[in-house]
Amino acid sequence: MRRRPVCDDDGMSRPEVRSKPCAYCGRPFTDRKRWSGRDQWDQVLYCSRGCRAKAAAQRRRA
Repeated sequence: MRRRPVCDDDGMSRPEVRSKPCAYCGRPFTDRKRWSGRDQWDQVLYCSRGCRAKAAAQRRRA
């Protein structure tokens, strides 16, 4: 499936998407509607459940 390029001149451009690095793996991940609607974006630290579980396991070992 091809995506149309986002153009700024058509009046229907997308809003800027927030992103931040994962606290465990460092990969950037973007804000999701679920987090934004509940004002939880500042509390989210990990990009996935796997990274959250690995970080918890690492804390338990230390």
